Amino acid sequence: MSRFRLSRQASADIRAIWDYLGVAKDDPTAAHRQVETLFERFQLLATHPLMGQSREDLRSGLRAFAAGSYVILYYPMKDGIQVAGVVHGARDIESMFERGER
Repeated sequence: MSRFRLSRQASADIRAIWDYLGVAKDDPTAAHRQVETLFERFQLLATHPLMGQSREDLRSGLRAFAAGSYVILYYPMKDGIQVAGVVHGARDIESMFERGER
């Protein structure tokens, strides 16, 4: 069975997305919907781990998959994926890696 695992960073990213949408923007319905969508994408990627774009330029084995306004960063594994992080698509992902933030 294909499954996904969340890294600590990915869990923190999801909490930050929830906090931003649900608390800062005062829209818990949107926060729930966004997090639910991300988890649906995680499961899709676990079943089809090579769907995303290779990001070998950032880290060996890393892949990226756009999910609405966010980008899921993950590693394919034997039985699914390891979600490394979730970042907003407007962020400069390359610079985040260069600065050691990921």
